[in-house]
Amino acid sequence: MERQAHAVLPELAALRPTVGATPVIPVPSRAGKGTVWLKMEATNATGSMKARTAYALLCGVVARAGTRAVRLTEYSGGSLALALAEFCGELHLDLHLVVPHGASQRLRRQLHTQGAKVSTGLPGTGFLGAMEAAVRVAAEENRELLLQHCARDVVAMHREHTGAELVDQLRQAGVRPEAFAAAVGSGGSVIGIAQALWPCEPDCRILALFPAEAPYGDPAPPGEAPRMSGTGGLGHGLRQPLLEPHESRIELCTVAYPEALVAMRHLRATHGVAVCGSGAGAWLAASTVVDAAAPVAAAVALIAARGTAEEWAHADAR
Repeated sequence: MERQAHAVLPELAALRPTVGATPVIPVPSRAGKGTVWLKMEATNATGSMKARTAYALLCGVVARAGTRAVRLTEYSGGSLALALAEFCGELHLDLHLVVPHGASQRLRRQLHTQGAKVSTGLPGTGFLGAMEAAVRVAAEENRELLLQHCARDVVAMHREHTGAELVDQLRQAGVRPEAFAAAVGSGGSVIGIAQALWPCEPDCRILALFPAEAPYGDPAPPGEAPRMSGTGGLGHGLRQPLLEPHESRIELCTVAYPEALVAMRHLRATHGVAVCGSGAGAWLAASTVVDAAAPVAAAVALIAARGTAEEWAHADAR
């Protein structure tokens, strides 16, 4: 897929070196009984793991279209929108982004600055409202909807790149992880990395993290209550299509927003590491396994970014 996309749009190949090769760093678990290795994705272009997702989505759509003259739309709560806007700006691709109605003005200004058209979902409809609005934009403006929640290209990219990197890094460090924890947005990262881990670490528990305020398969309507960014159930009982086929092989867990904010502050103050709310939640989930296991056990937590200005304002206010 990458080779096809690069042949159609050679400028995509220039983006490839800016994505991946992110470090892992060890920190103590919450109770200090073992180690949680943090896969630090903020060193990607655009400052988050979503640079990988954006790159995979763009390679997929360009390869399938066979032309650079694609008109795109996608929904996002933040990090993916920023990555797509930056990449599409560099590639001169026509992009219309849809964000939830409650998205910050700071985010909207950043997206406009990168040259993207920006609209929002309806008030009170949360992330699902942005998804629905993006479907309408695709139909009304004759655009390709990237549809991250069904993008198997993203799963493949995380398996072949992110997951392969992690397996190699753990092998070099001599680490056999008890668990791998990652917050779930679309599910592409947790499933792709799990597929890379399963052949060599079949006993590694896969922890799929959701906000306590918006768990997986939540039957309630979507809302806009504060929670960890970049993750959450969709509401109305809907389940992430990339995650659902693997439910028997993963463990669902939740962390409340106040817990994640406390963990953000702890990791920064104690270990000098800035992480986003979902990353702090993944560290907490991984710590639960490590602290209950044998002495000097280890686990891995996926840290998608360093945290938004809004998250840190909430964390510092506690």
